Amino acid sequence: MIYLICKWNSKSCDTYCYRCVNDDYCIYHKFNKSEEENETMFNRIAYHKFTDFRGFVFEREFEGKNLLNFEYKNIDFSEAIFRENANFSDMKITGNIKFDNVVFEKGVSFEDSVFEADCSFVGTEFSAKHMDDRIFQGVIFKGQDLIIKNANNFPRMEYLLLSDYSKIVFENVNYPKKYYDIGKINYRIARNQSMKIGDYERIGDYYYNEREYNSKLMKESDFANRNEYLGERFFDIMAKYTTGYGEKPWNILIINITIISLFAFFYLFMGIKSQDNQMVSINILNIGRYGFFDVLNRYFHLWYYSLVTFFTVGYGDMTSTTAIGKIFSCVEVFLGVTMGAIWTSIIMKRMLR
Repeated sequence: MIYLICKWNSKSCDTYCYRCVNDDYCIYHKFNKSEEENETMFNRIAYHKFTDFRGFVFEREFEGKNLLNFEYKNIDFSEAIFRENANFSDMKITGNIKFDNVVFEKGVSFEDSVFEADCSFVGTEFSAKHMDDRIFQGVIFKGQDLIIKNANNFPRMEYLLLSDYSKIVFENVNYPKKYYDIGKINYRIARNQSMKIGDYERIGDYYYNEREYNSKLMKESDFANRNEYLGERFFDIMAKYTTGYGEKPWNILIINITIISLFAFFYLFMGIKSQDNQMVSINILNIGRYGFFDVLNRYFHLWYYSLVTFFTVGYGDMTSTTAIGKIFSCVEVFLGVTMGAIWTSIIMKRMLR
């Protein structure tokens, strides 16, 4: 047999085809194969017991149970294209298997299969028409790592049984509006598995995504009345953008600084009395007579007053004397106590986790 260099090249690494027939093309990576070419391709796969299927184009139904019935350590389907249904059901997959950057143009099934080693779906593209299929019905995963990253239209996983030591990496997997419920379920499964094995680094991200999809699924018809719906929606938005559903404590710090800075700006026009009975403020009607550094100096002193008010320190070296100033100070104290309590609870939650 003459081995010719195939025109196919891997998109992810410097790999080329080395399984070419003695013609000017390679049937493994060729599109629009004839029936004879398809038959030749599958016969050779079965005969030579291939485990490297990178970039292969499968144009007729793939039956994994018939083709992968031998011992192997690793199987690599990276960048393969399945133009018809791919069936990996009722298999005992003993070695590591990769489906990275694979395109499933139609349906795929892993029903009742057992994975005894690692499996990855990185950049894998599933058919949107089959997202609701129970492709993992009865699947038992015993491997160490199940990696799912940057996958498109990844189907539901609630029928997948993971062992007590298997780690699931579920990152940057997004779902269209029609399938928000699948996104919510899949991120919940990833979170529960991470809690089970103690993979605390990923729990927060999974919980955030689960809550975000739950928020997108929120409908007025799910509540007793419109007021209840609006109330729940308001608190959900507040929880998302202030604390990241309790998983982004740095958001609180940014919000605290923003509140302190904003109130300091208000105090600049209201006036705050200093310890030596001097009013620290600017007159908005004569703002042109103040220099830049003069305004900056006054704002710095009022930022300090806003800071000690927000955190309820109250040194007493600066006080609010106007009615509107006192009202603003009371509001800032309330916000400071509330945000402080939220921040403390989030930090404690993460420490206890």
